[in-house]
Amino acid sequence: MATSQVYKEFSEFGGKMTAIAILTLLSFILSIVGAFVPIVGFISLGLQLVIIIIFLLVLGNTKRAGKTLNNQNLLDFSPKFLWGTIIRFVGQVLMSIGFLFGSWIILLVLVLIGIGLIIIGSILRYMAWGGLETFFQTNMQLFPPKLGNNGRSGAKTCKIATILDMTIILSFIGEIIRIIGYFILGPLKELVGAPAQQAYQPAAPVPRPAAMPSASTANYCPNCGASISAGAKFCAECGSDI
Repeated sequence: MATSQVYKEFSEFGGKMTAIAILTLLSFILSIVGAFVPIVGFISLGLQLVIIIIFLLVLGNTKRAGKTLNNQNLLDFSPKFLWGTIIRFVGQVLMSIGFLFGSWIILLVLVLIGIGLIIIGSILRYMAWGGLETFFQTNMQLFPPKLGNNGRSGAKTCKIATILDMTIILSFIGEIIRIIGYFILGPLKELVGAPAQQAYQPAAPVPRPAAMPSASTANYCPNCGASISAGAKFCAECGSDI
């Protein structure tokens, strides 16, 4: 029952990640075009809003799966990713506002604060994706091998993208890598109808049979203590019955 519920959550997770991948790719392309055609840039902003909404639903899937499995990595994914995204967004806004002021001092202060917030937010998102990667790596037996590898590889790819985000300069490349990671996670939607995998259970140790006494094992006379052969009826020393 728990496995089917987890499959349901991650199937929805995969479907939403595919939608996010497509929308993020479109938004990325439109943002580039928007540098030359302003109205296109507004369309890109609208797509980003839709992406945020879908991501909130994704966080619900990981949270419910985490509760079902009582897995801390899944439970931590939602708050770390959410706070990381918010902090990073605030940093980007502060940097943008800084360029609106004529004062170099205000610009420098806001840019430095913005960079700091972007790095902090990226670290939190790195921890979120790293936790998801760890979940798939340590629970591969719960999933069909191919889909389990998709989950682990996709989370790892998104984690790498956050490292590039921390550099600020290479965040452009990070966005491309992140889109690839989203597409890798997409096939998890195929978990619906997939046969449930049995969790690994170590085999119980088989007890050894008790050793049978050998016919040649030496015994001792209860009367005089002399050594006697097994099966003897009388002691050869004192003649006592055995």
